[in-house]
Amino acid sequence: MALIPQRTTVPRGTIGTWANMEEDNARTMFAGSEFAAAVPLALGATEMTAVPLTTGNRFIGIALANNTMYGTPLADGTPTYAEGDLLGVADMGTVFVLAGEDVTEGAVPFYDPATRKYHGTTAAGRLPLPNCEFDESAAEGEPVALRIRVVPGTSNVTAAE
Repeated sequence: MALIPQRTTVPRGTIGTWANMEEDNARTMFAGSEFAAAVPLALGATEMTAVPLTTGNRFIGIALANNTMYGTPLADGTPTYAEGDLLGVADMGTVFVLAGEDVTEGAVPFYDPATRKYHGTTAAGRLPLPNCEFDESAAEGEPVALRIRVVPGTSNVTAAE
């Protein structure tokens, strides 16, 4: 009989999934291009499509992960949605994202499209996420709960220079 060592630490969370069971909301959309889960999204060019957020566009939520991500995996093996795939876009609640540096609870998040990581400080190319904050502190490279509350009429985001 093989002995399997008992895990001594519980995993913090899975990137792109709900972080807790509090009230949340997501809308159903189609991927307007290929992208990974836990990416902030903007409205796509056609009806009911979502694409990764870029400067000058309005933040509509975070892409939720699911088990039907059939796009081309990224170089690090991360699964992606293929163009046209159905997905959930979290616009209220708390979702796990990947910390790009040590972050503190309550800090405003800045997303780096080049690394797909979230930061608590601004820097060139990072996108501020309005009406969002880190729900807990976390170390660089760990999943961290991001609290989202998309508010209608929010302005377009502009990347830091």
